[in-house]
Amino acid sequence: MIEPAPIRTREFDDIADDLDFVFNNYFKASRWSLMPAEKGWKPPTDMYETEDRIVVVIDIAGISTRDISLHIYKNKLTIRGVRQEKIGKQKRHFHKMEIDFGPFERCLDLPAPVDTDNVTTKYLNGFFQINLPKRDLYSADSIEIEISGEDDE
Repeated sequence: MIEPAPIRTREFDDIADDLDFVFNNYFKASRWSLMPAEKGWKPPTDMYETEDRIVVVIDIAGISTRDISLHIYKNKLTIRGVRQEKIGKQKRHFHKMEIDFGPFERCLDLPAPVDTDNVTTKYLNGFFQINLPKRDLYSADSIEIEISGEDDE
């Protein structure tokens, strides 16, 4: 038997938002923190497969393609980058702080062998898409992928 979802009240939602704020902001590496800075943050990422390719889409709005690197080694895709915080001269008092800044890294095991010579990228409206054509055999070679395309700034 499926149990009904719990009823949420506005007060409970407010408490949940407050707890999210504490855990997602006070303990982040890019802000006041008890965690080491090298941990970074993990942008939301989707990976799906079609008949002829693997597609990775990563949500990295506000990051220049110059600040992103892609690397494939033994069928593992590593995406690294940095989102620079735009610090103004004016003192700020945050009421909500959810946007991550600083370094990030995502390492993804690819579900099939890919043709590293024909990888293409596209960056549009804050989403960075990596198109990885499939191939029959795995490669043990390590390759750095050059990023092409315009920044969406």
